[in-house]
Amino acid sequence: MTVTEPTASPVESIKAASDLLRGPLAAELAAPEPNVTHDAEQLLKFHGVYAQDDRDQRRARSLAGESLAYSFMIRVAIPGGRLTPAQWLALDAIADEIADGSIRLTTRQAVQFHGVAKHDLRTVASSLHAHLMTSFGACGDVVRNTVTCPDLALDGADDPRLDVATRIARAFKPATSAHWEIFVEGALAASGGELEHDFYGETYLPRKFKIAIAHPGENCVDVYAQDLGLVPATHPGLGGGFVVLVGGGLGRSYAQEDTFARLAEPLTFVTHDEVIELIGAVVATYRDLGDRANRRRARLKYVVADLGLAGFAAQVARRYGPLRAPVEIALSAADDHLGWHEDRGGRWRLGIRVGAGRVRDASPGLGLRSAIREVLEGRDLTLVISAQQDLIVAGVAAGDRDAIDQILARHGVRGVEQLGRVERSALACPALPTCGQALAEAERVLPSVVATVQGEVDRLGGARKLQLRMTGCPNGCARPAVAEVGVVGRTKSTYDVYLGGGPRGDRLARVVAEKVKLDAVGEVLRPHLERWRDEGREGETFGDFVDRVGAP
Repeated sequence: MTVTEPTASPVESIKAASDLLRGPLAAELAAPEPNVTHDAEQLLKFHGVYAQDDRDQRRARSLAGESLAYSFMIRVAIPGGRLTPAQWLALDAIADEIADGSIRLTTRQAVQFHGVAKHDLRTVASSLHAHLMTSFGACGDVVRNTVTCPDLALDGADDPRLDVATRIARAFKPATSAHWEIFVEGALAASGGELEHDFYGETYLPRKFKIAIAHPGENCVDVYAQDLGLVPATHPGLGGGFVVLVGGGLGRSYAQEDTFARLAEPLTFVTHDEVIELIGAVVATYRDLGDRANRRRARLKYVVADLGLAGFAAQVARRYGPLRAPVEIALSAADDHLGWHEDRGGRWRLGIRVGAGRVRDASPGLGLRSAIREVLEGRDLTLVISAQQDLIVAGVAAGDRDAIDQILARHGVRGVEQLGRVERSALACPALPTCGQALAEAERVLPSVVATVQGEVDRLGGARKLQLRMTGCPNGCARPAVAEVGVVGRTKSTYDVYLGGGPRGDRLARVVAEKVKLDAVGEVLRPHLERWRDEGREGETFGDFVDRVGAP
């Protein structure tokens, strides 16, 4: 019997013919049209840019025979989420002068700008380059921005874990000079003979590849939800290093039943010196074995699931060498890093809650964006974006705390003690009107959903925490599949409700209700919350309770 090889997806052909991510981009960016062609859209993603349109206006403009309200989202890759004041102020200027007036912090410690016109993309890229930042590799079929626990990102300079995210970014950034030529320099150089990294080749990876580095004691980065996770650990014979986890991922497709959420599993232990080479072997294995015909099933988790962990480990060992057994790890509930905390040397850090990651002013000159600018004036500080979409300001002198609190209060920025127990950890993706994948609302309705859920929790009495995450589609950008309560867009007006994950991020939630109207989410939760109140053990979280007793 003849076995027919599956046909590669159209995106694979676009990549192969792109001359290492150049394609028609230079010509199309120079053209007067406000949008680009489909092929150019696919290549723009590698440069950190998504083509979008305002979906609120889509129907009216279509009926009127007008072109869509095209714009672009540009994502800035920030390894470990760490920024200098000068870099933050450069981002603030882009938001004010070019984008929609906001800086959006993502659950992967990156920054997104929405509402950017095509003719401004090069201006943004040049500004980022001038401040040692880039959008290149923030999207596309490559190793994406590496997420790191803020405690690791802010540890002392002698900590060998401090620079791992930066080392990964340097090692796995595409080698092609296409981004520099097209977006920064503005003129194409001769590209004949240019080579890409072996682990990418001319068609790069089958899909995106996400990495996170957890704190050895807690899981604020959801390390089990990653293609590859690193957990600092100590080997009895080798000393410090990392346990490497592989095969996690939360996105799935309603249209394809064999897609699913999956948690990563321990693969091996590596020392600090070995970690880059091991990641390279995992990436190369994924490059060779990932599904290039069906992009909905092209992530690393499906390779690991199909081969089994032992089979996948054997493939990695072929490219790397013998793998060690991983040491035991135990991660506790995520720290949200909010509020004041003392650092080494008597300095302090402040974690500021950013609702759905959207840094904007409520009115001109008044609000969170302006407050952060004022906080940075005349102070030598460090900023870190957290995987909870919040902002940490570090390096604060003890005598400066009151002044910073006063600045924030004057701008209407609430302190951690003023936050609701549900609001404090709630996450949402942007969804409508900009995301082309969104089936339903998320960020714009999050405050009302938080209020509904908080109202149900308040009925129980006591000061109970509850972790809520919401997305407009099952791709899972806000990681609802590992939350205590996940609300996931199913249709334009309905959502699936998931229960039973938790702040440790080590357990998948399960669906308890499908196609629920938004105003009925509280009714779905009520019996489960009441049972938690009546049958829950002392100190037992809602997610742990649901996992223990099940959900009818």
